[in-house]
Amino acid sequence: MYYAVYLVFEGLSFRACSRAIQPLVKRTHKAVWDWYQEIGRDASFHRLFRLRRERVKIFAIDETGVMAAGNQAFLFVAYEPFEKRILGLYFAWTPSSLSVELFLKDLVKKYGRHPVWTDAGDWYPPACELMKLKHHVYLHGSWLWEVMERAVQRLKDRTESFDDLFPCRNHGAKCKFNHINNWIKVFWLHHQPMYQSFINGIKSVLK
Repeated sequence: MYYAVYLVFEGLSFRACSRAIQPLVKRTHKAVWDWYQEIGRDASFHRLFRLRRERVKIFAIDETGVMAAGNQAFLFVAYEPFEKRILGLYFAWTPSSLSVELFLKDLVKKYGRHPVWTDAGDWYPPACELMKLKHHVYLHGSWLWEVMERAVQRLKDRTESFDDLFPCRNHGAKCKFNHINNWIKVFWLHHQPMYQSFINGIKSVLK
């Protein structure tokens, strides 16, 4: 199951992944989709690979635009530049102080309270003030700006064709966009070094 989801994350379609794992086990592309969703929902599994809070020094946060179900949306990313680890991702239809506040609440719950570094977006200062977190702005061209540009670019590269790679099954009011949240969680998971070691262990067994 984990290897199949790894193949999807590496770029295979669900149908192609179903064909690729046939020598190991026969499953339909819908079964692979369900595996992807299951891993995305498994919070206890994700906690195994989360960075320990004592190793987090700052929350460096930025956002990028994505297309979801044919509409413009935004993904916020929190990054630990000293550990070079993605701390979390948050999906929102609009970049607002409320979205940032909700994201920060989740980050504080997982990693404790730390200074927040962002670009000059208007939605960051009010959210940090409400959360009573120190807010700093990194300058264009600074080392932190360069680090965040690289981190966000990886996110942009993977989400550029989000609707094509991970389409919505239930359009309109019926869709609660749980599939998007699960995709975000798997994206975070696959950028954790310990999880990469876990996948490499599976690959060595399969060889």
